[in-house]
Amino acid sequence: MGEKMEKQQPERLKSLDALRGFDMFWIMGAEEVFILLGSLTGLPALQWWANQMTHVEWHGFHAYDMIFPLFLFIAGVSFPFSAKKRLSSDGGRKSLYRHVFKRGLLLVLIGIIYNNGLNFDVANLRYASVLGRIGLAWMFAALLFMNTRNVKIRLLWFSGILIFYWLLFVFFKAP
Repeated sequence: MGEKMEKQQPERLKSLDALRGFDMFWIMGAEEVFILLGSLTGLPALQWWANQMTHVEWHGFHAYDMIFPLFLFIAGVSFPFSAKKRLSSDGGRKSLYRHVFKRGLLLVLIGIIYNNGLNFDVANLRYASVLGRIGLAWMFAALLFMNTRNVKIRLLWFSGILIFYWLLFVFFKAP
């Protein structure tokens, strides 16, 4: 009876945590270290890696161009785990819906503020920030996940979104 009860830690998917840490390493600016090492040492391998830490002008991609998509992938993969936890501990589905809308809209708002939204210059207001895209994409994906339990329906949504995106590129020229 005198024993202390240990607080049970939530079960974590360590591989997802490791991938999140890897992505955050690059998001926090680690590419600058590799660019500097490449320029200081002149070693071909480090120069190649330094080149990978830049954005491609228009066609193709480097490793650096995959940081944002990897972040979105991690956010999508982790949502079912956090949703399950929230459903079991909070106020159920209503609380989860409130959380999804709040997070999505908050990310859009932070993106607007980050891009000089506090200047209140409506003509030059930038809605399409990276944070705004993350917020809207995550919110849309979370709502799809919450409202479609059938895997076939989810695959139809996935296919439909890809086809719609492809059609946009076919019929509308990029700026």
